[in-house]
Amino acid sequence: MATTRTGDTVLDLSTCDAVFLSFDEPNADTHFARVLELLPHAKRVHGVEGFDAAHRQAGELAASDHVITIDADNLLIDDLFFTGTFDVSPRDRGAVFSFSARNVLNALEYGNGGVKIWPREALVTLRSHENAQRREAAVDFCWTTPYFQVNRVLSEVHMTASPFQAFRGGFREGVKFNLAGGILAYEAWPDLPKGEALFQHIGAANLERLRIWCSVGVDAPNGDWAIFGARLGCVMTALEDFDHVRVADYGWIETFWRQDVLQNWNDAAARRDKTLELGARLNDDLGLKIADLDAAASRFIKSTYRPQRAFGMTMTA
Repeated sequence: MATTRTGDTVLDLSTCDAVFLSFDEPNADTHFARVLELLPHAKRVHGVEGFDAAHRQAGELAASDHVITIDADNLLIDDLFFTGTFDVSPRDRGAVFSFSARNVLNALEYGNGGVKIWPREALVTLRSHENAQRREAAVDFCWTTPYFQVNRVLSEVHMTASPFQAFRGGFREGVKFNLAGGILAYEAWPDLPKGEALFQHIGAANLERLRIWCSVGVDAPNGDWAIFGARLGCVMTALEDFDHVRVADYGWIETFWRQDVLQNWNDAAARRDKTLELGARLNDDLGLKIADLDAAASRFIKSTYRPQRAFGMTMTA
């Protein structure tokens, strides 16, 4: 339910439907129990294959004009936010509001995995990922849907509960950070060296996030899998002409994991050697200056790092 005050839509968050989205995350039940502590009326969509399909079902389950979504790898940490209100300017009533989440793997804070407030209409009419009608929407909805990043941390992302969860999360971000506006850096800037094209296209903040994904977190359980995934995803996309759209295909990434990744790099020593090789390629060919950190260095980085923030609306075409 929404009331109007001085021209704004004031969302009473306690009356907004909330939907928890889970697929195969090992920590999903624990995180949903936490959601129910703060949002006892929350509903759950579980086991629906595809980002677009799961979000559409969330919209169909909801009845309120605005809907809160929480991903399964999110642990809610803000006890007060959901009891309050959220003001939305009339011109932004059709926008998605994405709140920052702190990733416990590497201390990054941005919209990845964070709580979101959607207009219900945007959920039920979503066309992204596996159902994208435009290639720009095939990896993320944020490039074709009006989208605000809100720099309030409502949750922690715990995405390394299993080797596969850690690899999948790192691989996806390693691929995604080669894009801006849904377009690859090397397609947008074909005449530039790839490292320069990447910086020009994704900007300093996202370049920093990519470097951290590829460097920090070996101290966390399965953290080496996440770093390996991020480096592999970036190398395949930037240097090996990988079709980045595949990263949104749940079936493809599971098959890739079983038939390729586990077959070749399940052994810790082999995986470590491959991780170093991938890092050297990223440094030599893209100039990323990523680091091979031990557990103590990773912990130190996380204890001192202050993430860059994003502001305003993500422009869509």
